[in-house]
Amino acid sequence: MDWSDSTEDYFGDGKSENEFVTIKGATGSAFGDVYARLKLEDFTDADMIGSEINIIGQINMGESDFNWYGQVFSKQKPTWSETNTLLGFSHDKTWDNGWYTQVAVAGHVVTSYYNHFSKPDGEKFDANGFNGGYAYLAVNKSFSALNQDFTFGWWQEHYFGRGDDYLVVSGDIEDHGFNGQATLRWHLAGGLSTAIQYRYAQNNLGKEGWQNAIFYSMQYNF
Repeated sequence: MDWSDSTEDYFGDGKSENEFVTIKGATGSAFGDVYARLKLEDFTDADMIGSEINIIGQINMGESDFNWYGQVFSKQKPTWSETNTLLGFSHDKTWDNGWYTQVAVAGHVVTSYYNHFSKPDGEKFDANGFNGGYAYLAVNKSFSALNQDFTFGWWQEHYFGRGDDYLVVSGDIEDHGFNGQATLRWHLAGGLSTAIQYRYAQNNLGKEGWQNAIFYSMQYNF
């Protein structure tokens, strides 16, 4: 991860040039599908190490392209943690032109630990419970160019109607925030691929205003 200078100025070593490793898996059937991801960040630094677990499930609504949607995303750091539970519905489809699209809308419940923050009167912030709404959009497509195989993907998620205490302790400040990522993956050979990813956020991921980064990665598909 290579965060921009302005982002690094704000977060310091928390968002600088940080190493990461990710394990992903997915399965699907006529009933629905499940996706899971485990990510470790800064695993060589005991003071900064972090982990993310993201599990997404969709249950098909009959023969339609609509689904019941559920997601649990948990992030852990040495001084704070946050688990976001999202329940709603989604629509996903692979179109005749090869594009895959997914849209989801859900309610948002948060369980967090930010006990190192206190109000001026010493009272703890209440950053737990219902935390507004969630909307998600994703597209991706595989293609060939110059006799090479590539995949392009983009996703963006929006949070809105969030609680006042949560906005303070999370650092997002503004009610509406979003984050997203665009990925270009080059498929090499034998399941090996490399990717460049543009990561960005506005009033989200711990900061009011804009932040962005470039991620570089290698991936092997089993």
